[in-house]
Order: sequence, then C-alpha cells, then structure tokens
Amino acid sequence: MEVVAAKGTFNNGKKVSIYLSNIDFESSYSLVEKRNFQPSLYNLYAIHMMDSQHPDICRVQKEWILSLRRYSTLISQSGEIQRMIFFNKQREIINTL
Repeated sequence: MEVVAAKGTFNNGKKVSIYLSNIDFESSYSLVEKRNFQPSLYNLYAIHMMDSQHPDICRVQKEWILSLRRYSTLISQSGEIQRMIFFNKQREIINTL
C-alpha cells in the first residue's frame, strides 16, 4: 500500500488517490467506480460491513467522500512527510500486536 501511495498508481497503471483525514470517524467509507459497476462500502464501528450498488446510494456516498477531501491530506504522489508518518504509525501498531 505504501508503494501504491507513493506512485499514485496500482501495478496495472490505474490511478489511485489516497487521502488521510484529520477527522476521527467511527466508520470508514469506500467507493469503487468502474464502467457498469459502482459499489459503495461502509465499515461501521470496525465490526460490521455494509455495501450497496444502488445508484442513489453510490451518488450520495461519492458526494460525501468528495466533501471530506477539503479536510484531508492527499498522500498519493504528494504529501510525502504525512505519508511517511502515517505508514510508520501503522508499522508501530502492527508491531504491538
């Protein structure tokens, strides 16, 4: 994931944007967009996962995610210091497990 964030692309060359949010959420949100397939994923309170492919749900999810970018730091292909701090913190967490 760290290599993908640094390059800003997956191994197949597809672009990826990874943001770190300064807002503490009790859940995480994901949206995958592909030509005829658009699922939105919700990880609620770290134990429950919910997904939807309904166009209206995906649209609202996309709007929500885009609105969060104003309060987030892009770490794919930029934000090198923040990216290093984030991945070092993740390593620390893993090492304590």
